[in-house]
Amino acid sequence: MATSSNKVFILLPDGIGLRNFIYTDFLTYNKAVVWTPLDYLDASIEQLRLPDYRSHKMTDIYKTALVKAQLFAHYKAFGDPAYLDYISLSKSKTLKGKLKATLIDWFAKKYADTKRLEQLQEKYIKSIKKSDYYLQCRAQLEGEQPSFVFCTNQRMITAAAPMLAAQELGIPTGTFIFSWDNMPKGNLSVPADHYFVWSEYMKKEFHKYYPDIDRDRVHVVGTPQFIPYTNERLYESREDFCAHYNLNPSAKIICFSGDDVTTSPHDPLYLRDTAEAVRRMNELGGGKYQILFRRCPVDVSERYNGILEKYDDVIFSAPPLWKKPKGSEAWHGIVPTPEDIKLLVNTVLHCDTAVNVGSTIAHDFACMGKTSCYFKYNPVDKGAWDIHKIYRYIHFRSMQGLDPIYWIESSEDIDKMIIAATKDSEKKILDAKQWLRTIVTHPLSDANGRIWKTINNITKVKPCT
Repeated sequence: MATSSNKVFILLPDGIGLRNFIYTDFLTYNKAVVWTPLDYLDASIEQLRLPDYRSHKMTDIYKTALVKAQLFAHYKAFGDPAYLDYISLSKSKTLKGKLKATLIDWFAKKYADTKRLEQLQEKYIKSIKKSDYYLQCRAQLEGEQPSFVFCTNQRMITAAAPMLAAQELGIPTGTFIFSWDNMPKGNLSVPADHYFVWSEYMKKEFHKYYPDIDRDRVHVVGTPQFIPYTNERLYESREDFCAHYNLNPSAKIICFSGDDVTTSPHDPLYLRDTAEAVRRMNELGGGKYQILFRRCPVDVSERYNGILEKYDDVIFSAPPLWKKPKGSEAWHGIVPTPEDIKLLVNTVLHCDTAVNVGSTIAHDFACMGKTSCYFKYNPVDKGAWDIHKIYRYIHFRSMQGLDPIYWIESSEDIDKMIIAATKDSEKKILDAKQWLRTIVTHPLSDANGRIWKTINNITKVKPCT
């Protein structure tokens, strides 16, 4: 298929891509057509709407089974039980859901071998190509003839059909690995010719898990996720920010960053313990402290309501500014806004530290030269959920040799760790910054330029001016 000389398609399947690419300076580097099902793009952005997603009945089963099979294969290959910690059990109570989970487990165990994974991958791809959605995506590509298709999220099943259609038509493709913890999880659901990763560390991980993919097809570019922290035009004065959220500008601000319900079901208890600690600290004198609560954007539950009401003297909320489209129940249907980018930047700018369960926000704070605290105790006895499982995850090994985090190992340690973090030792800050450098290629502000340089090198097209 002949392609146009300079028409790049940005395949943007979800709100994470909006935040990382559309709300940063990505589209200032080159012309592109945004290929997306989302309705939130500015009218000035050239865009093409994806067809309505309709999958083959087996596609989701094969996709989920493939992820599980890869984790089982990693466990067999490396002898490390930490890979099994990534596997979540089905919570479906319906007969249909239970049957689906049983079928997924059967496929996962049958193909949980490095040599047999390829067979399951073929089943997954064949099922995608049987859908009308795939044919409609292919027809759009035949009509538009782009020179390259760049996908902003390697996990989204809705992106697999457009990418496979492009490959069948001879259009080069690339996908971005959207999070720092994705490589060990076995979730590479979007086939591509090229893969864009955050760092040399992530590239080594990629080749560990996918040794058959040529090294020259994996490109180190960084991530646009942290670019907003380098944009001083987003910064507000401390007085304005505090006034908006009823904070005391002369007191220390502790950001409590919530996780989703699955990752941290006991977040309300951690918030309660933190509020109790802050009350004690304020009663003892030696400085004033307050909590700015930022819930996980996709957590729309009411689980914090009682805690927020009981501790309204020390907890102040800054709700994420995300939108939920009508009729969308899936977490990836909730999308960020440009206003939330500014809110997050100023939250990190004006808070003195963050407390949470293993969140990426530790890297956000490192962007501003600050450290964070991780909870490392179980707030209830004999619960099915265990926080120590969180820190066994492979991606936390990236901090090996460094001491970038203040660890809160009991509720009695919260005040001590918060005081230490707000004063901060020089070594902790240096280690937090070094951990960030391990995870993300620097300079942070140049990530989008590196991505476009790589795309232009692949397509041999000169960048637009």
